Amino acid sequence: REPILCPGHAVRVLSIACRGVLPLALATLILAACGNSGSTGGSQLLRGIGFTANAPADWELERAPRTVLARRPDGPESVAVAVFRLAKPFRAEFWDEVVGELNDVAARLAERLGSTALVVRSGSETLHGRQARSYVIAYSRAGRPLEDRVVFLLRGRREYQLTCRILVDADDGDLEACDELKRSFRSF
Repeated sequence: REPILCPGHAVRVLSIACRGVLPLALATLILAACGNSGSTGGSQLLRGIGFTANAPADWELERAPRTVLARRPDGPESVAVAVFRLAKPFRAEFWDEVVGELNDVAARLAERLGSTALVVRSGSETLHGRQARSYVIAYSRAGRPLEDRVVFLLRGRREYQLTCRILVDADDGDLEACDELKRSFRSF
């Protein structure tokens, strides 16, 4: 059976996110001390091909052809939604096969993040009333512990990839941003 997903699709999103977030994270380490990782309040609408979602109002918004990314201006945290076209329409009866393919995609994402990156958790969840697959990829960059929390939602010929990059620390503002992204996500 041919794969439902397009090989290497998620790697492009990671590459876009790394180009945008990594320089900012390095500059932050050099120029600033740690601060509050949450938003000062409110939200902004992320709108892309076939979806809407919310991100903290004070995070900087970036758009690429298939990706909308909001990143904290003074830290490595970000939330993003990317949309990919599936090779064929998703059907729920193929879920078990899709899970295997998504496990492979998550492993490739971890490889792209570096030698310290590991998929530490995976599972199924419900997102916007639909079955989705989630992963937590733990790694460190410049001595700081990070997690990428990735959720894949398949609908028709579209794959939505929600990615939250969080700094693992005592402040949970970035977790709130991730929760809000998932809670507010709507596909159409």
